[in-house]
Amino acid sequence: MIETYFDSPFRTTEEEIFTKHSLISDDKLVLQFLESYPQLALIIDSNRQIVAANSNAMNFLRETNLAKILGKRLGEALNCVHAFEMKAGCGTSIFCTECGAAQAIKSAKDTKVFDIKECRITTKRNGILVALDLKVKATFIELHDENFLLVYLEDLEAEKRKNNLERVFFHDILNTAGAIRNIVEIISEDYKKEDITEYLDMLRNSSNQLLNEITFQRMIINAEKNQLHVDKKTYSVNSILESAYLLYSKSYKAENKLFNVDYLQTDIKITTDKTILVRSLGNLIKNALEATKVGDSIKLYSEIKDAKINFHVWNQGVIPPDIQLQIFQRSFSTKGETGRGIGTYSIKLFIENFLGGEVYFVSNEPKQTCFTISLPLNQE
Repeated sequence: MIETYFDSPFRTTEEEIFTKHSLISDDKLVLQFLESYPQLALIIDSNRQIVAANSNAMNFLRETNLAKILGKRLGEALNCVHAFEMKAGCGTSIFCTECGAAQAIKSAKDTKVFDIKECRITTKRNGILVALDLKVKATFIELHDENFLLVYLEDLEAEKRKNNLERVFFHDILNTAGAIRNIVEIISEDYKKEDITEYLDMLRNSSNQLLNEITFQRMIINAEKNQLHVDKKTYSVNSILESAYLLYSKSYKAENKLFNVDYLQTDIKITTDKTILVRSLGNLIKNALEATKVGDSIKLYSEIKDAKINFHVWNQGVIPPDIQLQIFQRSFSTKGETGRGIGTYSIKLFIENFLGGEVYFVSNEPKQTCFTISLPLNQE
């Protein structure tokens, strides 16, 4: 028995796929219907394999030859990073249980009732990670005594990007700007010489946070366009740890929590882009602080292993299994708020696409939760 965690592992043979494709391609009415749909449209068989596609879908898949995608499943055609983890392919891995596309297709296939889901897929194009936000509509159809599914795809990238920018600029940045205004009012209305140092520190921290939020959003936009400027220089590991630690050590998020940094006993130097690396570590720290309760511990530390330098952000607590399967997807958030969820996605985007490293995590009862940024020691 072929192993699967979600949908059927069985596949249609190549010969049968071309027979079904011929059946559909000979039906001009069906082809006209497919082309009339203003967005992406596919017809898949009962084993979820593509037998027809409109020109919009072909353009989105960056393919000019239909024969090259016939017989593939949606995730395989999109080159989803999880599509080939199992022998049976797309729809059968543990990650597919949380995939909106896999859920909509399985539901429509099993119940013969129209279903619609939003879907986050991380793909690789020419070795570069690319995140997709899609709305997937699947409905059962019968053509020439054969069972098929009609699958519509709507690209939500522009909508998700707009939601995220609105979230950042109208919430996070607005809050930070409000804090700066309040501090200035306190200083002007109740000025005491002995208090000025404390107020100035608060003002400085809030101003830095505001600049960080704006710069971070600009970095994400440039990274997704593959236009992020990388400036690699030589830095000591401990200086990187210190810079990342200082981002949140005095933040209100760290209040009444045990946030510590462990420096290397014997410091070493690495070649990297410090700005990108520190901002990525800062996001991991921010997530850890938000995930921990009062009195819990968070630790930032580093280690050398297998010719790599590993930066770890550890915190008490375990991430639920269903959340773990979606942790690096763009737009996914444990907070359940529109526009959230860009943090872990951006870290993977920065580190793997631009610094030649790797980002991963473990989260279980014995080890609690630890996110790791791993970089090769010898980078050119």
